[in-house]
Amino acid sequence: MPLGSEKVGLFGAAGGGAASANYMGDGSLGACTFGASSITQTGDSTTIDDVLTTGSESGGPGTSSYGHGDGTDTVNLPRDYDAAYELTVLNPESTYDGDCVVANFGDLTIDADVLLTTNRPCRGLFLYVDGDLSVAGTLSMSCRGGHSDPTSTTSSDGNAVETDGIQLGLITDGGSSSFTNDGTGFNGAGNAVRTAVANQDDLSSDGTILTVSKTGGAGANGVGVAVGNDGGDGTTGGVTLSTGGGGSGSAKNGGATGNGGTGGAFSGGAGSGGAYKQPGSPGPGTTGNAGNYGGAGSPGLDQHNTAGESGAGGAGNPGANGSRGGTNGQGGSGVGGMMWIVCSGDVTVDSGGEISCDGTNGGGAAGAGGGAGGGTLFIAHFGDYTNNGTVRAAQGTGSGNPKGGDGGNGGVYTIAIL
Repeated sequence: MPLGSEKVGLFGAAGGGAASANYMGDGSLGACTFGASSITQTGDSTTIDDVLTTGSESGGPGTSSYGHGDGTDTVNLPRDYDAAYELTVLNPESTYDGDCVVANFGDLTIDADVLLTTNRPCRGLFLYVDGDLSVAGTLSMSCRGGHSDPTSTTSSDGNAVETDGIQLGLITDGGSSSFTNDGTGFNGAGNAVRTAVANQDDLSSDGTILTVSKTGGAGANGVGVAVGNDGGDGTTGGVTLSTGGGGSGSAKNGGATGNGGTGGAFSGGAGSGGAYKQPGSPGPGTTGNAGNYGGAGSPGLDQHNTAGESGAGGAGNPGANGSRGGTNGQGGSGVGGMMWIVCSGDVTVDSGGEISCDGTNGGGAAGAGGGAGGGTLFIAHFGDYTNNGTVRAAQGTGSGNPKGGDGGNGGVYTIAIL
């Protein structure tokens, strides 16, 4: 039998308060504060340096390694973080895929202007916090959704995502659902998270089932000589969430753009590239379709008799080039990812703090690229939940004139648990 309520009955919750009836992780990383110059870690059995790729306890943070660009493009790349800590993704299957990361904290504090994320796109981030979570900086799976097909068996557990999606049952006040927490609810996400969630007690008409749908919002249809279409929004605000689809690029003067990508359980959809035609010149054709399930954005396309404007790339894994190459019209790299937080204490997002699973923006040009879809975020809390900052799974946007299509918004839900 898993150790959920039995575990807390034996050991109690962090901080000495009332114990949660749910499993809150093994607390192996102890209490951690991620600061601008160093990490403070106490009460741990696993040193934080063992699970970090970027940053260290004594050396402090590093620079975020993906999705933030080189600073030359200020239009379509997200905020750059020089003070970043990145958790290591296990079992990378490709450049843009890997298992869901599991981290077991006591108290977790992220100071202002500090980023905590994963070191690469992957199948999610699952945080157990057996204490209080305080975010004055940024806790993020923005740009970190993997190119991860939920129908494939390429994760370390060798399974595809179940038809019902990614699922976890938690004991809640007034909950009436039953569910077997044997790890199969996280099939396709990797062995580490399957093993962790199997410690949760099964539900017997006493809880709530939280679900991330196997398929997310639809990718936008491409256009001819028009603004781009927006990707389909995911489901939000309830016990079932889904990711957003990718937007389509815009087309100026002629030509056409491909479709945005469909979102999946682990990632929003990618955006398609934009098309530009100089008046009086032949062509162009159609830009390609963007990748589904967090795949690549499609590149921009142009046709002109003399030097003229260009078509921009769509956002995705990776963001696509504009038709002129280089960083001109480059689509943002990354799509919204999946995050789960299960906390035994209070969750506090301070003013200026952020928990996010956003998509990135399409490239800006005469024919603009489409934005990537947002991801999904569950926050399950036994203590109080206070949000004075930003909690979201927003779409990446399109820009330009005519404007590229936005990606679809992803889903967010917070729930009180016993």
